[in-house]
Amino acid sequence: MHFSKTSEYAIRILTYLDRHHETSHSVNELHQRLGLPYKYLTGLVTRLVKEGLIHASRGREGGIRLAKSAEEIHLSDILNAVGEPLESDRCILGFASCDASNPCVLHAQWAGPKKEIDTMLRTTTLAILSAQPDTKL
Repeated sequence: MHFSKTSEYAIRILTYLDRHHETSHSVNELHQRLGLPYKYLTGLVTRLVKEGLIHASRGREGGIRLAKSAEEIHLSDILNAVGEPLESDRCILGFASCDASNPCVLHAQWAGPKKEIDTMLRTTTLAILSAQPDTKL
């Protein structure tokens, strides 16, 4: 399983914001601390604001911070916000249509792992990710 770059960046941004929740942060700070491309980062921040995961304010005391508590944000919420389909929506071989009535050759073998991944994405919160000490962002 691989996340898109957009999903990877969104997870990293939100985890950083939670780990450093005591203050608001600028896009420039996120760019420097996380090493993300500035222009891409600004677009992604705008998207995360529209999806209600972060709050951004302008001005001297402005900046970016989480719009919800980390316990309320699940990995599936982040993926949905950036348009990444969950594993349960995908065929492992890439077919547009793959279900019990029209399965691919790996459909039956992939059903169990796909369900476990989907459960992990729906139950893992940002708080769980942020609580892991000494992990890379």
